[in-house]
Amino acid sequence: LHWAAQRFPPERVAHLRAKLEQWGGNSSGVNIANIDNVGNVHPDTFWWNYNLGNVKQRPFSAIWQDRSDPLMDGLKTRPRPLKGRCRACAYQAVCGGNTRVRAYQTTGDPWAADPACYLDDIEIGLPADFQSEPLQPWVQSEPIRFRPAAKRSAKLPTT
Repeated sequence: LHWAAQRFPPERVAHLRAKLEQWGGNSSGVNIANIDNVGNVHPDTFWWNYNLGNVKQRPFSAIWQDRSDPLMDGLKTRPRPLKGRCRACAYQAVCGGNTRVRAYQTTGDPWAADPACYLDDIEIGLPADFQSEPLQPWVQSEPIRFRPAAKRSAKLPTT
């Protein structure tokens, strides 16, 4: 919008902003879903570690409309329950908090500020005295367990 404001009349910029707000930004859990190869439903293609249910056990419509899951409820809520600089951002209605999975993978909190937002504090309208919470990297509590390929391939049929 900053670029458009420098090149177009204010009424065109206002129209563009209205269209972007109508679109609503990131659509994970709203207009985008992912059903993996075994039937697990995820909020989008990047949330592979978060399972909402399985279409072999419940209809997709029942899983997708179920807001009892806190993540799905938050993704479907407008405005989203964002924290940090995303909560105070003047463009929240345009981007919807951007990629929540990125915040989750970085901090363990899906509502934390998006660590990859390219707008600076002045661009998003934060006051000079705004104190952003420092990013706290998430640490996996249990090690990932890998099975040797030989054990996995032993189950494959031979020709």
